[in-house]
Amino acid sequence: MNDESSAAPISAPEGLPFRLEAEELRGRAHSILASARNQIERLLAGSAPRTISAFLEPLDAVRAGVTDLGSHGGFLFAVHPDERVRTAGREVSEAAERFFNELRVDPRLYRALGEVPVAPEDRETRFAIEKMRREMRRAGVELEAVRRTQLLELNNDIDRKCNEFQENIARSARAITVAGTEELSGLPPDFLAAHPPGPDGSVTLTTRYPDFVPVMVFCRRAEVRRRLLEEFMNTAHPENAPVLADLLERRHAYARALGYPNWAAYSIETKMLETPDAVRALLDRVEALVRAPAAQELVRFLERKRRDDPTATALENWDSSLMAEGYYDAKIRAEEFGVDPKVLRDFLPYPAVREGLFRLCAELFGLRFEPALDAELWHPTVEAYDVRRGEKLLGRCYLDLVPREGKYNHAACFPVRVGLAGRSRPESALVCNFLDPRTPADRARMELSQVVTFFHEFGHLLHAILSGEVRWLQNGMAFIEWDFVEAPSQLFEEWARDPATLSRFARNPDTGQGIPPEILAKLRSAEALGRPSRWLRQVALAAGSLALYDRDPSGIDASALLRETYDARALLPLLPSYYPASGFGHLTGYSAFYYTYIWSAVIARDLLRPFLERGSLTDPEIADRYAREILAPGSSRPAKELAESYLGRPIGFESFQRWVEDGIVASAPRE
Repeated sequence: MNDESSAAPISAPEGLPFRLEAEELRGRAHSILASARNQIERLLAGSAPRTISAFLEPLDAVRAGVTDLGSHGGFLFAVHPDERVRTAGREVSEAAERFFNELRVDPRLYRALGEVPVAPEDRETRFAIEKMRREMRRAGVELEAVRRTQLLELNNDIDRKCNEFQENIARSARAITVAGTEELSGLPPDFLAAHPPGPDGSVTLTTRYPDFVPVMVFCRRAEVRRRLLEEFMNTAHPENAPVLADLLERRHAYARALGYPNWAAYSIETKMLETPDAVRALLDRVEALVRAPAAQELVRFLERKRRDDPTATALENWDSSLMAEGYYDAKIRAEEFGVDPKVLRDFLPYPAVREGLFRLCAELFGLRFEPALDAELWHPTVEAYDVRRGEKLLGRCYLDLVPREGKYNHAACFPVRVGLAGRSRPESALVCNFLDPRTPADRARMELSQVVTFFHEFGHLLHAILSGEVRWLQNGMAFIEWDFVEAPSQLFEEWARDPATLSRFARNPDTGQGIPPEILAKLRSAEALGRPSRWLRQVALAAGSLALYDRDPSGIDASALLRETYDARALLPLLPSYYPASGFGHLTGYSAFYYTYIWSAVIARDLLRPFLERGSLTDPEIADRYAREILAPGSSRPAKELAESYLGRPIGFESFQRWVEDGIVASAPRE
């Protein structure tokens, strides 16, 4: 008998299907939380010994159930097509977080956890308890009752403000109208077909990615690119300005009440880098590596711009890679490297990309993705797949890739259900906005940059699925250090950039022709173009997120400070008419530690090194070791230990530096 029956079947938590009406969702959530509070009270008030079986296991079961409830509510808040259900989902998510906020300041639980006897060899359990108690100390559990109550109320306020900030971004529907299709010169035929002119001949372009990315890459009319970028940079402005100001004030007050100088010091303490000073040192080091070659790139892009406009004296934000692959980046890739993004698009139909991704996961990790025909879905464009290894069912994933009103408007992997050994199987959803709703999915084309993002988010999904058999909730992927969490996803991007991998699935569905070998041969050098500029931009954004949280925010203008900090690091200043803080969604979750993308990239390049040393990105032995040592443990051990166990040495900077230097070579002007 295999172990398929060792965990619960794939299903929603009891009483929580995706299609509940708003009031039903609220009512059932209320019942689940009331039951959870009763169970916790019985555990804490009872006389049963504080053992793993009598105390820790039932406690973990209650916490996992409320985690699923919160994930369910937060997920519906992000994706459900009915605004009433989205609102109810937000309320459920906040109610679940209030439950956890209350637990974190309960001194009875804190003492009880400290009494649980754990064998010296049981490192996973000891680590889980240590993290739970540290989280409680950082919530103020050791303070007197009055201060605990104040911190609890403040923490609940912070959660509400974060949700309000994200909701305003999702609701922000910005667009421009152009006079006619002649304004869209340069855009691909499939894009034009999906954007027919209205009765007056005009065409509307939104800031959603299926419009935004192609316009920024292909549209010859600089004025159209300028106008659309300005709308994009002003997402959720002005409505988010007071929300963010309140959030910054509350987080600063919370950190100060706990004895920290600011929120940055508080939030970074539990990450791999531990201090804001260590973060600044990382940013300085990366900036020193990329600043000069990024400046050289901008000179090169400006020279190309002057071929179109001999009077041009400067490169603008809408000319280069500010928020998407830039117009002149793409021009140089096509003209000097022979890699035209418009041509590549013909070979990247969504169904082929998806199936190529699934086949790659089979080769690397032995995974099989089967359509989950019994899955309940929240929208007809969503796809569901059961994930198996051999005959064993590991979990379920969802792909929600089409934009719609009110939906989360960037790209992310959302937890839907936690996976715990013998108890529950993991479920995760990729929520992206790649596919134009006006184009059938079987005909939709993707930009190569979107394929890279797809692989990136799939790296998160693989991490969630393959870590779904940890013993304790606190050992799951969600509790790993947040400046490590992007490493597996950034590593998985590499397969999307790999010519050998692309050659397996990049095929024009109209002609049956595979991507030409001559394009594949030039792809790696072409992709490296713009790398210094992209990483300098990441340094600038990371510095901006840190600056918003490393000081007393009283009276500051968040967007002005973000522009100022960004401009001090970047080479193309943001326009005064941009209000970037209002639409910077990571300011809620990652807050001060947006630098995670940079540090995780350093780690990811090192994790890739064993594959490169073997000469194959699909080496089965390295892939298996990577899955066992990095993905499957979740957060059963500190991230540093996971990486060092896999690498056989400490994490190094050299692999990242060499990779960036490859971009420097590609960015050098051609003689």
